[in-house]
Amino acid sequence: MGITRRTWITYRDTGAITLRDPIAIVGSPGLRSVGKMVIDALVEKLNPQLVAELFSYGFPGLYYGASYLGAPSSAGVKVGEGNLVELPRVDLYVYKTKTREEAQGRDIVIIRGYQAYDATNQYMVADAISTLFEELHVHKMISLGAQVIEAGVRCCVTDLELLEEMQRYGIEKTNVDRFIGFSGLVVALARERGIKGICLFANTTQNVGDPEYPDFNAAKILLEKVGEILNLPVDTSDLERKRRIEGLEEERMEERREEGEGIEKGRARVKKQEEVSGYV
Repeated sequence: MGITRRTWITYRDTGAITLRDPIAIVGSPGLRSVGKMVIDALVEKLNPQLVAELFSYGFPGLYYGASYLGAPSSAGVKVGEGNLVELPRVDLYVYKTKTREEAQGRDIVIIRGYQAYDATNQYMVADAISTLFEELHVHKMISLGAQVIEAGVRCCVTDLELLEEMQRYGIEKTNVDRFIGFSGLVVALARERGIKGICLFANTTQNVGDPEYPDFNAAKILLEKVGEILNLPVDTSDLERKRRIEGLEEERMEERREEGEGIEKGRARVKKQEEVSGYV
């Protein structure tokens, strides 16, 4: 008996979707959750319209580590607001720009991605999103991620002229040789449909115990760069607040660790003195 794999899209009752030369932004769970947090901030601050949701048999309800790194996962549902069960999904939002200055007057398609549990399903979901971009007449997209090698925000692109465009924003090309997971696949598959793509990577540090542990500072820096490129009024105050809280918590943990080491050293000295006294 073969394994049935299925992906489907549910459209909200929003009427016909008419967009002005749209540009897409894609982010998903991944290294230190940087891309995901930028998308979450854009959705919260811009208040775009949710127009469609993509579901897949390949979406785990629970990660036992990062699924795109090959960790096992489990099928299931999530419990959302009001204790209502929800299937894992990819959300597609539309932000209608309000001025000619915002994104050069282009509307914005925002994708809040999700990682499937194996390569076949990752391809299936990413292909469905790139097909949807083609149907919406998206000609350009920005995909968000993170890397641990180079400082600042770096990029890779589908077309060489985009490197020159990114240099105007102080973004140099990356030497990272891969972009693992949903967000990377969407760019490559969209390229096959003639859609130009830019991958932006913020610098972060690894967290071996939890690869997706949030890096609020990296997300803040990347969000600011996205805002600069698209001339969007992004608000990074929440990420900054969380960054400061995280920094304070880390400082307290370090202080407690040092205090603990000091106590242990003190006990060791006392014990040694007692041993010497007893010997004498």
